[in-house]
Amino acid sequence: MRALSVNNAVITSLMFTALLFCHGTRAAPPPSKAACNAALQASLVTNLNFGDYEGAVAGTITVDTAGARTTTGPLLAGGTVSAAAYDVWTTLAGCERRNITVTVPGTATLTGPASMTANNFNKNPARKFKLTAPAVPTRVTVGASLNSITGQAGGPYTTTLSVDFSH
Repeated sequence: MRALSVNNAVITSLMFTALLFCHGTRAAPPPSKAACNAALQASLVTNLNFGDYEGAVAGTITVDTAGARTTTGPLLAGGTVSAAAYDVWTTLAGCERRNITVTVPGTATLTGPASMTANNFNKNPARKFKLTAPAVPTRVTVGASLNSITGQAGGPYTTTLSVDFSH
């Protein structure tokens, strides 16, 4: 009978130790959404550039999130071509476990010698994503389509692109 009591004590002790070990390794919940939004940082690395083209023919020039350019009409003529690129990171430990949403515009109007419209904005990552660690940036790229009319006036066209990052 004595041996049974000792065995019960050992089994109870082992179970208690296992429960303490499991409880001790549980991750703390992430900081609040508001705190994580305040700690979220983004830096523009590269502007969205459609490059040069001849506007004699109407159509679209598309730059995808990898920076590749295609056209449905206008003759491409070199120049700088790139997707917009942003580095996104957090300064608060624990926020890397919260999803980040990237919001791009539906359309944007470019101004210059005339006006043009950009639309079909897309992003990579395409959906919500998480950061890998505090202070370690994740690259987010944005592409779009530029709509050109027949006889589009030549020259530089610009706009301010509003991209929002939030938890």
